[in-house]
Amino acid sequence: MASLGKVPDSSAVEALSKTVDAALRVIEAVLRLVREAYDDAKTAKAGIASAAVSNDPAPSSSTKISDTWVPPTELDVFALARDASLLIRAHGTKISLLIINEPFTPSAIEKVIKELDRVVLSLGTAAQQCYGDRYTYHARQEMARRCMAVLEQTRHLLNAIPRDGRVVPEAQRTGGASVSTGSQVQPKAMADRGSYTKIGILWAECDGLVSFCKDGIDGFFSQSVKQLAEQLKDEQEELREWGDEDGDESDNDNDDFDQGDVSDSGYDDGEVDPQENDNDATQAMLDALMNTRHIPPDDPDGLRPRLETVIKKIQLVLLLCRALTKRRLTKPALPTLPLPTPEGNIAARLDGTIAALQTTVNLFEDLAGAFYKLDVADVDEIMGQCFDAAASVSRQLSRPFVSTSGSSSDLFTEWATKFESEIRAIA
Repeated sequence: MASLGKVPDSSAVEALSKTVDAALRVIEAVLRLVREAYDDAKTAKAGIASAAVSNDPAPSSSTKISDTWVPPTELDVFALARDASLLIRAHGTKISLLIINEPFTPSAIEKVIKELDRVVLSLGTAAQQCYGDRYTYHARQEMARRCMAVLEQTRHLLNAIPRDGRVVPEAQRTGGASVSTGSQVQPKAMADRGSYTKIGILWAECDGLVSFCKDGIDGFFSQSVKQLAEQLKDEQEELREWGDEDGDESDNDNDDFDQGDVSDSGYDDGEVDPQENDNDATQAMLDALMNTRHIPPDDPDGLRPRLETVIKKIQLVLLLCRALTKRRLTKPALPTLPLPTPEGNIAARLDGTIAALQTTVNLFEDLAGAFYKLDVADVDEIMGQCFDAAASVSRQLSRPFVSTSGSSSDLFTEWATKFESEIRAIA
């Protein structure tokens, strides 16, 4: 066990405590600003989602909104957030070492905290000035979310700084015992985390923000499309497996989840507690309700050809996702945002595309539910909604962001037109 060592002068310890409290107040103030940015983006995204699936054409890439941005855009918020995150990681590392190594030096810790204050303000500026109409509201919300995570972990680390003039005891470095935090109140879960854990989490959040900033708008949207495509592929596989299963309920006796499982759970035990019996009966009823029905062998409503159509249409949407990523969401097709002037509606088109794709994924999930219920009316209604939503995705980005040779179309524009025709066609 490490020696407690000599306690520093009480005035130095008190000065450190005041500096920590002041730094925590700064973090709280910046957190409020970043939360405002997050909420602003969230509200804007909700509006975009409600209007994402529309028969209106996407804004023209040549549409001119105004001559200049107001306020002007002179700051690279991704570079600012990246640099601030790297500095917070470095300063946090210094603090974590100073609070566990003898001798305890309040002045050294104070110096690092004051340097940290300036960096925290930069992080707040980056989140605030990641304007949705320039960087997209999806990126604005993600930037704010990641900045909040870094700020919150920085606050937890500052709360771990001892106020008694001694280094953090060995037992409190790995967790299990909280330290005195002065006037600040920590949630018990945070207090129980040792100083090693806290700096590790701060590193992870800083690294995540740095990675997000390095990937940029193109990397962020490409990853978003990839994740949504993976959800669609999972839905396609579930529907395919569901359609391949035998609908004859008489074969269920050979399944893994048959009556034998119920017996194993205690139904045929002569000495079952009445309360347990009631619980088992309730569970059995819930299992029966959750059991997915299958298409009848004679298929009187024609669900199977509809299912085959939907599986093919999902494959077509997956192809669209790959095409979007290659032809619209990577450089040089996607210019670096923000542009010097607000021309082209690029951010709005990107936001609309992701919102429409998310709506498409959600609708295909609803469509799967309609199939599982064997509700042909719902299937037909939601199918149309799915195909309209998918068509909207391609329409948002059918035209290139930057016109070349005086043309507002390219090979992808032609492909997107064919896609829209194909996705709407019902055999």
